[in-house]
Amino acid sequence: MVHGDRYESPSFNAGLPPMKLFLVPTLLAVVIATPASAQTPPPSPSAPSWPANRPPTQAAPPAPTAPAAKPPQATQAAPPAGQQAAPGTPPAVPLPSWFAEIDVNKKGEVTRADFLKYRMKSFEQLDANKDGKLTVEEFLKVVEPPLSPDVPGKPPIEELRTRARAEFQNLDTNRDGFVERAEAEALVHSEFNQYDTDRDNKVTEPEVRLIVQRSLQREASERQQLEARRRQGMVALNEFIDMQMRNADQLDKNNDGKVSQQEYIALAGPADGPQAKNLLPFDLRKQVALRKLAEIDTNKDGQLDRVELTGYAVKQFLEMDLNKDRFLSEDEFKKAQEAESKKVQALIQTLQPAAPAQPRPAPAQPRGGQPAPQPQPAPGLAPGLPQGTR
Repeated sequence: MVHGDRYESPSFNAGLPPMKLFLVPTLLAVVIATPASAQTPPPSPSAPSWPANRPPTQAAPPAPTAPAAKPPQATQAAPPAGQQAAPGTPPAVPLPSWFAEIDVNKKGEVTRADFLKYRMKSFEQLDANKDGKLTVEEFLKVVEPPLSPDVPGKPPIEELRTRARAEFQNLDTNRDGFVERAEAEALVHSEFNQYDTDRDNKVTEPEVRLIVQRSLQREASERQQLEARRRQGMVALNEFIDMQMRNADQLDKNNDGKVSQQEYIALAGPADGPQAKNLLPFDLRKQVALRKLAEIDTNKDGQLDRVELTGYAVKQFLEMDLNKDRFLSEDEFKKAQEAESKKVQALIQTLQPAAPAQPRPAPAQPRGGQPAPQPQPAPGLAPGLPQGTR
């Protein structure tokens, strides 16, 4: 069962103390924590990516590694002058802010060329040396002012940079280590095509409102599904990460936003003594905990920061989500715990000292001190040959 931030299994193995779900591999309540995966989470709405305000695609469902994006920032259409909306009339579907910013002449439409020019402004700002391509260092500026203004609740800069690096990998389609202008423009054209439903190389207000309406409806449906899954006791990615962060905060005794090696070792349980009855030796438990810390500590500085913990949580979530429905069920928790338990048991076997070899007992001597008689070959066989050999 999932209780709060711990997963408890009815089949416990003795040897290590009960520990939190994410941070410690145990034999009693085995760690089911999370690592970098083949898939990387898309930037959240609070971590602006380039190009900004990209609409959700209709062909593919949202990525399984992030909660549904917020609706596009929009401007509400006002009723014509001198008219008031009829009582009970639903409000008009809002237009994205970019439409009004491009359509300065109020034509009610945006051409492909104007859309491309508008979207590529970010590329021009990031391309500091004007060589027509972005390095990862140039691209990371997207999370800093002025492209990403400081707002209340903005995630730490290192977390934003981690997300930006993942976005950079998505944009670098030819994997040459650069985001070239052609790669950036291809993404802009793809975005424009999602709005240009009649393929006339311009998007009108009705086309944009239709796409925004579908996006809002899809997000409302996803929220309903999320709520239904929660009622069934399932855990979504953001809940799983929050669960792990709460565990980490409890370990972070000096409140510096990191879990040091000494703080992490506390999860190994009490030192040897009466309070450690029925547990493995403390030194062995400590080695197991340090192995897990090293697995999460990607920058190898001997401590765990929130970026490392979040990245590890995402990876483990994806590994645990066996049916890829973006939720963790009780059965998936149990299977992940069983798999981790086997890994920990194998690790403990390698860490435990080998038992000393026992000496062979000497063959029994007959009474009287006479040597034991040697077996004689069967009649008709040469000495030393097995029976049945001619």
